[in-house]
Order: sequence, then C-alpha cells, then structure tokens
Amino acid sequence: MNEKLPVFVYGTLRKGLHNYENILEGQTTNEIAATTVGSLYAVSHESFPCLVKEGKTVIQGEIMCIKEDRYEEILKKLDALEGYDERNVQESDYVREITTVVDDKGHHVEAYTYYWNQPQGLGQFITSGCWQTYLKEKRKMKC
Repeated sequence: MNEKLPVFVYGTLRKGLHNYENILEGQTTNEIAATTVGSLYAVSHESFPCLVKEGKTVIQGEIMCIKEDRYEEILKKLDALEGYDERNVQESDYVREITTVVDDKGHHVEAYTYYWNQPQGLGQFITSGCWQTYLKEKRKMKC
C-alpha cells in the first residue's frame, strides 16, 4: 500500500492545463505552488515535459493534495498517464518517487514526483524551469 502523500506536478498536470482538467480537477483538497530542483526537458516533439534529478534549475510546480476517498483511483490514473508500473519500474517511462519540495511559504513537504526514467529521449532543456512559461514562449515563436 502506498503512503498517501500529495503529488508534486510540474507539467501537463498543472492547474489550467489539459491533464489537470482530465484527471485532477475537482479531485483535490488543496493545490499549493511549490518548487523542486533538477532539470526540465521538453520531449516527444516538445509535447510534454520530463524532470530529471540531475541539475540545479528551480522547477516550478504545484503540490496536489488528492481527496482521501479518491486517492487510490487518482494515483492509478496518474501512474497510467506517466507510464509508471511499480511491478516493472525498469521499463516505465517515468518512476514515481518520494521527494522533498518547497511550498510557497518555504515549508519542506514530502510528495510523490514523477521523474523521467529513460536514459535517452531528453529533448530541449527548459531554462526557465517552468513548463507554462515554456509553452507561452513556444507559442510566441510560432506567430
């Protein structure tokens, strides 16, 4: 049985983005701005981000506190979205690990985070550490 920790999200699961709307909207008790440190990349034709532990970039995201009565169901949906199978971690696209993130009040919070688990496939490095900023900049370049 998994510990019922909040989940730190940094990409398409952030509030206002499509996977948030599909999976997390209405399923949380609290959503708190937070950061971690690592490196953020855009992969698969720049359609989604991946986080790796190595690096010193401040990564922007949110802590999602999932409703207790929906926790197991939502965690299974998140695992499926991220291509994570705890029975076959080596083949998983991402691995879900407990990490410490810093919330908007400076508190250290333990949360699950999905880290990229494929040694190859890193795309464009996101210098801002923010997926939403990256998307805005990418849209501007297409105009």
